[in-house]
Amino acid sequence: MGLFRKEDHSEEENRRIQEIILSTGNVDRPYIVRDIVFASEKLEVDLFDPLVDPNDLLANVSYRLQEKAVSYGANAVIHCHFEHDHMVRPDGTTFLEIFAYGTVVQFVQSTIGG
Repeated sequence: MGLFRKEDHSEEENRRIQEIILSTGNVDRPYIVRDIVFASEKLEVDLFDPLVDPNDLLANVSYRLQEKAVSYGANAVIHCHFEHDHMVRPDGTTFLEIFAYGTVVQFVQSTIGG
């Protein structure tokens, strides 16, 4: 998959993708595990620049996890892990690599009683 672009999706697809729950822990709903997904991003940016918002830097990789969950017809990616590596090239330019992975789950209906 190449670079993600929200404009590659219809408004309805973007809405569905953004409805996917991302969680670094579990969710309090019954679910079935569909798969494990991975996403990465490499950005030429200085993580320590005061004008850089780290939350904005996670937006693309988070969206990719959500996008992959939609392809499974799932509802969430749980137990997400985000890791990064901040590097400085010999010419002084800096870049950031972000790695993310999680478990894709699909919520299931449960009935209490019988």
